[in-house]
Amino acid sequence: MSDHKVWPTGLTEAESEELHRHIVQGTQFFGMIAAFAHLLAYIYSPWLK
Repeated sequence: MSDHKVWPTGLTEAESEELHRHIVQGTQFFGMIAAFAHLLAYIYSPWLK
């Protein structure tokens, strides 16, 4: 990979790919917590029943 800066962030391609990987992992982590919270809410107060 080249080390030129990506406009407009000023990050290199490697830095931007690393940042993107962390954002995706954080979103997945948040989604799993949200799904678990919804499951617990359904178990303790079942809606749609």
